[in-house]
Order: sequence, then C-alpha cells, then structure tokens
Amino acid sequence: MKLQENTIIHADSLTVLRQMEAESVDAIITDPPYGINYRSKTDASVLNDKTPFIWWLYDACRVLKSGDSGRGCLICFTRWDVEQVFIDAMRLAGFIVKSEVIWDKVYHGMGDTKAQFAPTHENIIFAVKGKFSFPGHRPKDLITYQKLASSQMVHPTEKPVGLLANLITAVTKPGDLIVDPFAGSGSTLIAAHKTGRRFIGIELDDEHYEKAQRRIEEAKR
Repeated sequence: MKLQENTIIHADSLTVLRQMEAESVDAIITDPPYGINYRSKTDASVLNDKTPFIWWLYDACRVLKSGDSGRGCLICFTRWDVEQVFIDAMRLAGFIVKSEVIWDKVYHGMGDTKAQFAPTHENIIFAVKGKFSFPGHRPKDLITYQKLASSQMVHPTEKPVGLLANLITAVTKPGDLIVDPFAGSGSTLIAAHKTGRRFIGIELDDEHYEKAQRRIEEAKR
C-alpha cells in the first residue's frame, strides 16, 4: 500500500510498516524503544520501553530499497547495554551492519553519579540492505553536536534537528523518502523536510503524536 507522504501517522509502527510497499523507502532513521524502562527527570516516559523492541526490523528491511539503487540503509539510535541485542536482530532481519557511529553530546547526562563514568555520547548503528554507496563524501563515525537542554525538549529522548539533518544528508539525496517508525516529537521528519527529503513518520503515543503533528505543521509554514 502506498501511504501518504510528508505526514505523521497515529498508529502502531508494526501495523503501518506491514502495509508499506516492499523496497519503497530510501532510509529509515529512528530512535526506537531501548528496553530500559526510560523515565526523564520530569517523569515523562516512552511507550513500549520495558524490553528491547526489535520485531519491527524485519518489515523495516523489507520496505527498504536494495540492489542497484545504492540506497536502503538504517540509522538506529541505541545504548551501549542493549546495542548488541539490536545488532544481532538486525542481522537476523537481513541487514548488513556496517558501522557504529558515535554522537558526542558535548555535555554529559546524569546516570549513576557515584559509580558510573559521566555519559557524554550515544551509540548509533548504521546498517544497510545489500549494496549501498554514500551520495556524497564519506562521513566520519564521530559526530559532535550539542544535546538539547531539558527545557527545550518536548519528548523525553528528543534528538536535535540539526544532528538528524547531518545524518540524513550523509546517506540520502534530496527527494529521497525517509521513514521514522518511532517518530516521537517529529524531529527526524522536520529534519527531512528542511533538507528537501520526503518523509513518513509513525507514532503510537497520543501526546507525542499531537506534539509532533503541531511541530511538523509549523516547520512547513
């Protein structure tokens, strides 16, 4: 099924991905539930974040382009303690895991302040479906981009639009289709719009969907 583009869909990601046409998407860029039962300092939570949620990867691989297109890639944010679970699941789903990319957030988060090194980075997995080639110069596997202050965030795990724009332009061309199955506050979709890419987002949580929809409409004005 061909879905409406340049919008966010209020639904379950598994349901929507299974409705999408095979090999119709250029890149999936997403920050899925990590399986750490996340709660922010404001007590905001992420839906389905009690166990690593990996079943979506099979349909993600199916809908991505492959072969001579030179496209068909997945950029997936994760965390050090569940990263291997995602890597193993990606390989089982048919992906070729190519790189780990590190996002240096400049300022550290909290965590265990007495018995844990101060966390200043996030892990990103870069995987492809078959043949892939970067559309421009070869990007580095370390990206330094200041994280958002808590007061700026409308979602508990929100990523900066500028960071996502950097990732999008590294792996796609203008006009390509970007899908984010866990759209959250819509930052990936806004970054896609700002860089001239088509996009489809999916978000299950009622509150996050409403916020993302408003942000996307504002970005389009």
